[in-house]
Amino acid sequence: MFVKQNFFHTLKAHIMTITVSFTLILTVLTASVSFSLSQSYARRNLVQSTEFNLQLVSGVIAQDLSSLDTLAKWCGNNSQILSYLSCPNPSPRETLSAYKRFNEEYQNNRARVYIQRLIVTDATHSRIFQVGSATSISNPVTVYNIDRLFQNRKGSAAAWESIERDPYGPKGSAYSGVITVFRPVLHPTTRKAIGYVYLAASTELITDPLSGYHAAEDSNLFAALGNHLYKINGGIFTEMQKPCSGNTALESAMTLDAKTQVRSVALQDGMAGTVVSYPVQNTGISLMNSLSEQELSRQKMVFLRVVLLICVSLLLLGLVLTVLLSRLINTPVAKIRRRLDRIAKGDFSADPEIEWNNEFGDVGRGINRLSLNVAGLMNRRIEDEKKKKDLEYQMLQSQINPHFLYNTLDSIKWMATIQNASGIAEMTTALARLLKSVAKGTRKVIPLREEISLLDNYFLIQQYRYGGAITLKKDLDENLLDNVILRFTLQPLLENAIFHGIEPKGGAGNIRVAARLQDEKTVEVSVEDDGVGMDETAIRKIFADENENTSGLFRQIGIRNVHRRIQYEFGEQYGLTITGKPGVFTRASVLLPRRSCIS
Repeated sequence: MFVKQNFFHTLKAHIMTITVSFTLILTVLTASVSFSLSQSYARRNLVQSTEFNLQLVSGVIAQDLSSLDTLAKWCGNNSQILSYLSCPNPSPRETLSAYKRFNEEYQNNRARVYIQRLIVTDATHSRIFQVGSATSISNPVTVYNIDRLFQNRKGSAAAWESIERDPYGPKGSAYSGVITVFRPVLHPTTRKAIGYVYLAASTELITDPLSGYHAAEDSNLFAALGNHLYKINGGIFTEMQKPCSGNTALESAMTLDAKTQVRSVALQDGMAGTVVSYPVQNTGISLMNSLSEQELSRQKMVFLRVVLLICVSLLLLGLVLTVLLSRLINTPVAKIRRRLDRIAKGDFSADPEIEWNNEFGDVGRGINRLSLNVAGLMNRRIEDEKKKKDLEYQMLQSQINPHFLYNTLDSIKWMATIQNASGIAEMTTALARLLKSVAKGTRKVIPLREEISLLDNYFLIQQYRYGGAITLKKDLDENLLDNVILRFTLQPLLENAIFHGIEPKGGAGNIRVAARLQDEKTVEVSVEDDGVGMDETAIRKIFADENENTSGLFRQIGIRNVHRRIQYEFGEQYGLTITGKPGVFTRASVLLPRRSCIS
């Protein structure tokens, strides 16, 4: 029964309230905030855009510089090169081997295209290894002119501190400007310098990543190497005669990365400006870009136009918003549809998210009540099925009147004993014990020893029937006799072994009942006969036959029923399996949980 909704709780009232409120709030916020944010937003946007571009370029340059620095370190630490440099008189073979390894490492370097000259020399400059793209277009490096590399160097390591002229390049050469790494090679034991590594990289290592860098006409790119500042224009580095003056750090919140520096400086032409600087990782190099005032003004104008457009649009938004907010109906409808889909897939749990305080909430509450009722009905159905199976099992045990027959058979036993008919007396006693086992109650799970006792009584009757031509051998682990097993599990298997295994063979044969521990959690009880055997087709037919039945004393306890009863009681991982070979044997194995049963 649906409850009549108050007007203020209806969707129509909600839509009207949201429309008016949203329009008023948006108008006030736009008018008050837009002017205060326009300038800071435009500047921050330009700074972060410049910072992002510098980060991309710096990342590429850092990779190449790292590869070159790794190569220079390798030259100073490789065992072959150290051995070559420390050896007073290396053989030609040692020299060639060291050079091949040196050249191989050079060829495998990802940034070798930028290596103008890589030289390894001993402390006395009497031996030289050199590779690089400039060796073929510049003056050769020999033991006579290698001293040029060591001018103004005191032997200490230095890397990427300035842009130098290639001391071996011709004047006006395109390869005259290089950035260098200089490292001494130290003896591994004495730590004395036994040689030097010199690596000269082309400035294209910096300018190539900058080739696609967009910079406005009134902005400039700079590169700082050590204490030197260079202006980059068209791939050409021009050293600034004096650094930019003024070094006022601006608000760090404008940047995306803490390593980025934004400073207000006085440029060399006397004009003030803002410079964004980002370091190249693990080097002494920084890239700098002065912000374009033209770009800043353009972004401010764009932002102001957008604000103006928003303010004008608010006049129309009030009308359009009513239509858009009416689509709020689509959200509850979509949730209800998804809830119905989950119900169709079997999820009958209640969903409080569809119980809104409006008309759709009534529908959601009805759906939740319906799903809970269906779930309860299904649970009752499952319980009824379980009770039905238990009743079927009880009916199975009560198909005969065990007490009446037991008393009658007891009288027959005594009469046979008086008349010296011992066979009749034993058969009658065995049958009486079987019926007495039935009369014990409806207990389904019993110890294995009770099931074996029942099996002995049944076999005694069959043994007299076949004149003693059938033998039963038991191979039982004493520790397993208290293990759980369903009542009447082994009797159908023994009956099947006699009637369908041994009898078709001629009525004589052997049956073996065994119980063993398959693993720590599983017990296997098997009944094996040496009768006519079975093939895979016959085995599959047994488990596929829904109308399977037996003609023995306990009807309806067939092979397939044994398998289903075990799985129903203990779980899907347990049950009955049958293996066999035609003309040789048939083995029925019952897998049970390792669990003690106190009878």
